[in-house]
Amino acid sequence: MNSRLATLIFPALLLFAACTGNNTEKKTASDGSDSSSFTNVEEGFRIRRYEQVLFGPGEAGLEKRLRAVAPDYAVFLGTGDIGDEEVNQLKLFISDPQNKASYESVMQQYPDLGWLEKELEQAFGIFEKEIPGGRKPLTYSYVSGYDFHLPVKYADSVLIIALDMYLGEDHEMYKKLGIPLYLSRRFTRDHILPDVMKEAGMLLIPEKRSAYTLLDAMLEQGKTLYFTDVTTGNTEDQFKIGFTAAQLDWCVKNERNLWQFIIENELLYKTDSKAMSMFMVDGPFTSSFSQESPARTGAWLGWQIVKAYMKKNNVSLKQLLDNVNSQEILEKSGYKPGKG
Repeated sequence: MNSRLATLIFPALLLFAACTGNNTEKKTASDGSDSSSFTNVEEGFRIRRYEQVLFGPGEAGLEKRLRAVAPDYAVFLGTGDIGDEEVNQLKLFISDPQNKASYESVMQQYPDLGWLEKELEQAFGIFEKEIPGGRKPLTYSYVSGYDFHLPVKYADSVLIIALDMYLGEDHEMYKKLGIPLYLSRRFTRDHILPDVMKEAGMLLIPEKRSAYTLLDAMLEQGKTLYFTDVTTGNTEDQFKIGFTAAQLDWCVKNERNLWQFIIENELLYKTDSKAMSMFMVDGPFTSSFSQESPARTGAWLGWQIVKAYMKKNNVSLKQLLDNVNSQEILEKSGYKPGKG
């Protein structure tokens, strides 16, 4: 497995760094019971529920259970033998009261993931049609230990979703951990699909070799959000970008003011951290504007530019993503926001 994915998975869960092919046979748990850790849809899209493998039966027989399912969970367990040290690490993880409570909350809210499998099947079906060589990922869910920085991990056609990061913005542990509201309000069921597709879209955008400007950053995010538009159908915009409805409305009303501020202060082609921080970095609001504004307003503006570009130009989604000439996209978009 690529080291990128290995570094993203919660350390207590990653015992080896190896991926496995998609084995679609129905499995039986080591205790002989039917493995509810696999759920299916007619089209064959499957989410393998690692949290159920770990927490479901408890600590008893953990080593035997892990050996039985290791081929299907090699992204977590690797392809080699599972040693005592690794088993002990996992026992500590699943016996931790906070992690146990997290698992119980996950199972209460997400006893079945058939609905998500259907949504992902549709989204990745569009992905496969739009992107030559695109394919559905091998997909897992797990309890991450509240990895709020990376609730979705996607690399090497492997997708991992931390269900404990989608328990609702008012979940007690988010408050105890001191996670700010501007983040926790995105930890809902409605955000899972767009979060996944944003991660998938970001991996399709080539890295720019020359100086990376604010415009480059804006359009990179704009492309990712446009990709999410295409693949997630009727998902509301607020869930795609992670704003509240009020913040999204603020952006619409202040679009001209935002753009004018960037142009008048000659920020569009800046490469310094100050410009990036003001318009691209997450936070409660955009500095230099009211506290009713969201942070990352540069991403929203980039989204509008990309939508204008795609409306005016006969290019495919793949061609859009491959185009690293930000100036060309801006010019051909004819982007001119109206009065706010």
